Amino acid sequence: KSSASMVVGVGSLSDPRERFGLAHFLEHMLFLGTEKYPDESEYGNYLKTNGGYSNAYTSRDHTNYHFEIRHEAFEGAIDRFAQFFIAPLFTPEFTEREINAVHSEYQKNLESDNWREFQLTLSLLRPDHPANKFNIGNRDTLGGTTQEELKKFYREYYSANQMVLALVGKDSLDQMEAWTREYFSAIE
Repeated sequence: KSSASMVVGVGSLSDPRERFGLAHFLEHMLFLGTEKYPDESEYGNYLKTNGGYSNAYTSRDHTNYHFEIRHEAFEGAIDRFAQFFIAPLFTPEFTEREINAVHSEYQKNLESDNWREFQLTLSLLRPDHPANKFNIGNRDTLGGTTQEELKKFYREYYSANQMVLALVGKDSLDQMEAWTREYFSAIE
């Protein structure tokens, strides 16, 4: 299989104090359509049809998006993937659904001793320390998030100077470099 990973240098430490979990919520929203591929399920369906899968996670200081796919469909996946970082739609009709998805992750973590220990450790930090905040988000912290808030956060942090891309596949290095230039050069 071939695979790609994009790391963006922003995570939960950059969440605004009034919007805990915004970086994580943004991660969810990027999967839901772009100007070039507006169908919310285009990316996932393309990967699934071609033996692939994708995932993402938001850490404290970075967010990682990654996928794998059979070699023959790699270029098409790269094209769709790049659009997350060029022209996402942030369709308002999916906002509530994705807030609920983030909330479900939060609820699942409530049963995890490791997660509770992590939250306890964070609570012991100075109140003004950037890590002393709720990092995953839930309905309370994300409810009422506007499309403009999401776009502002995206514009502030999702730029080429804060991203690292890795491609791995059977294609030549020259070919993967050509695809990188073709599909990712429009990232501001």
